[in-house]
Amino acid sequence: MTTISPPSYGNILRFAIPLILGLITTALNTLIDTFFIGQLGTAQLAAVPLAASVYFIGLVLLAGVLHNSIAFIARAFGAKEYHNIGVILAHYQWLALLGLPLLGLFIQSWPLFSAIARLDAVVDGYAWIYLKIRMWDVVFSLLLMVYSSFYQSLGNSRLPMLVAIGILFMNVVLDYGLIFGKLGMPALGVAGSALATVLAQALGALTIIIISFVSTTRTDFKLRIFTPLDIGLLKNILRIGLPKGIGDCIEVLTWVGLFLIVGRLGEVALAANNIGIQVIHLLFLPGAAVGTVAASYMARFLGAGRLDLARVAIARTLKMGLTYMGILGIPFWFFGESIAGWFSADEAVIYQAGLVFKVMALFQIFDGMGMILRSALGGAGDTLVPTLLLLGCAVGVMFPAAALLSRLVEPGLVGAWLGAFAYMVTLAAMMIYRYRSDKWIVIFSKRETDTIPSSGIASVK
Repeated sequence: MTTISPPSYGNILRFAIPLILGLITTALNTLIDTFFIGQLGTAQLAAVPLAASVYFIGLVLLAGVLHNSIAFIARAFGAKEYHNIGVILAHYQWLALLGLPLLGLFIQSWPLFSAIARLDAVVDGYAWIYLKIRMWDVVFSLLLMVYSSFYQSLGNSRLPMLVAIGILFMNVVLDYGLIFGKLGMPALGVAGSALATVLAQALGALTIIIISFVSTTRTDFKLRIFTPLDIGLLKNILRIGLPKGIGDCIEVLTWVGLFLIVGRLGEVALAANNIGIQVIHLLFLPGAAVGTVAASYMARFLGAGRLDLARVAIARTLKMGLTYMGILGIPFWFFGESIAGWFSADEAVIYQAGLVFKVMALFQIFDGMGMILRSALGGAGDTLVPTLLLLGCAVGVMFPAAALLSRLVEPGLVGAWLGAFAYMVTLAAMMIYRYRSDKWIVIFSKRETDTIPSSGIASVK
């Protein structure tokens, strides 16, 4: 930043829109994979989305740790310690490489998932083929995340968006070619779907890395492929990053728990719930994008020693994000059943999905508030307490409220989602409480200075 001033609403919007488009593009990759796999047969369609979900469960912890690199890189950028950014980024590269053996160990638990789902041998075989190839994607996905977070830390969300669009295009071409044997490629079926994803992600990661090293970015921020490990810096990265990754895992498992509660309500409720989940994935993206904006501004202004501007930036970002999330909820309140009709012709399913959409419309603002403030706190390095608050809300509110209300409210699906509504309201209140406590201000200076040996990250006095 050449001038120290709070971002205008226009600047926030220009930062957020490429982030939103990039996330939507990433989500479209999954939908396109599912579409192509569906052409192969029912067994393949049953196997691949489930296997991909297991892959995601293994990825989310690592992704949370690496995405929180914004807290370190943006703070160094705000402090004008540009020469230290390359060291920090190189340490995150080490963690990305570590992702392959860790995920390789995790997918060995696939037989447990298969047994719980009671998959037949054919579906299990397809899923295992997919996982064994898809696991190689993890290094490229994590490197892409690290470099995307690097640019977002600097306030540049456009380059990561363009790379994401390129990945989408390559994934479509490679899916079509490698699944069905088109464009001169071999017909590999399920294996082709996994390989297409690996190759598209590899191309995306290599593209953003090469751009970084052939431009002035390399010299401006002293980027390097390799750096000796600084154990003090690595410990500090994990001290702040691990709770963020664990929190992301808890959030995923919280929604899995809701699905299990809904699963006891019957086929109609489960079908309506699945429609709701498909839609909420899209509604989640703007809040996640604005959260990244908040984290970047928070860390940059704290690095510059301007706590006052950090507060202004978060207030403006929060106001814009909540307005956007609230507007998104309006069509789901008034046209929920019409939207549900795009997914199903069953009147009972449409009716219950329409009611779920009304609950979603009500909790949009609270969902956005929780996401944005949690991300902003992460940008300040405050990850442990928000994760504990998240866990407390999941165990103390979501599960008991959803289980109880699913029995007391008719239809039970609405009761379960009212439990999710209570969870989101409570979590938002907890994030507001944590943010207003100001305890996040001293997180980076909590330890002795030798825990951040040479990183140059400024602490807030």
